[in-house]
Amino acid sequence: MRILKAAATLAALAALVTGCGAVVDGTAKPAPNLKLRPLSGPTVSKVLLDGAALSRMLDQTLISRDPAQVGGPEKLYQVRRSTSQAGCLGVTAMLQKSVYRSADVQDVASESWWNNGEPAQVITVMEGVVTLPSAAQAQALFAQFSQQWQQCNGMTTSEQTGPISTTNVISDVRGTATTIAATKTATSVLPNMPALRPTPQARAIAIRSNCLVEVEVVFFGGRRSTDPGSADINSSALDIAHAMMDKVNALS
Repeated sequence: MRILKAAATLAALAALVTGCGAVVDGTAKPAPNLKLRPLSGPTVSKVLLDGAALSRMLDQTLISRDPAQVGGPEKLYQVRRSTSQAGCLGVTAMLQKSVYRSADVQDVASESWWNNGEPAQVITVMEGVVTLPSAAQAQALFAQFSQQWQQCNGMTTSEQTGPISTTNVISDVRGTATTIAATKTATSVLPNMPALRPTPQARAIAIRSNCLVEVEVVFFGGRRSTDPGSADINSSALDIAHAMMDKVNALS
């Protein structure tokens, strides 16, 4: 009995040393308050989901047309168009340089995935991850984004790209301690032509450790419930963001 008690004590000590809070069914479970290691460098690109994972999640085939963009803050995007309501740019556009201007961005990775030309629910998915030097800095930036998104709820923005004018209606902004999501409906107009069909888009930003992940899911405006795919305007961007957060956990 003493030997068994000693073994149990040693096992408990080992769990504490290695950061494991419990052993269930023979599998060590991470302690809930275990501090995650900040991600940096080439590891950051591994947070991105691949085409196979996204295709499974949305139940439709998605393909990549270009390699992932991986690097530092120079990989953030810069709007080349005039916009109204610049304070809402973070909702209407992904990974914008001006939106992250106040932050000490370390790493950026992003990739876009496209419908393969067959009838489906989703046109494209864009995913990205941005790292800051510390989790505290990431949390502060996420809090700032959350406040900005809430202020943009119900607003309509406009932008001009050459001859094309687009209005974006922002709605259904909702947040938790680690995620913020919104729906954006974009309608574009070309000169001397009727407006194009409105395009619903789901947006999400989430935080985990020193990483902010961004997701945009663009839906076909004329999609039918019978078209292939299981994507949902209310949940798909958040589902993808949560899957990326899980990858941050696994890599930390």
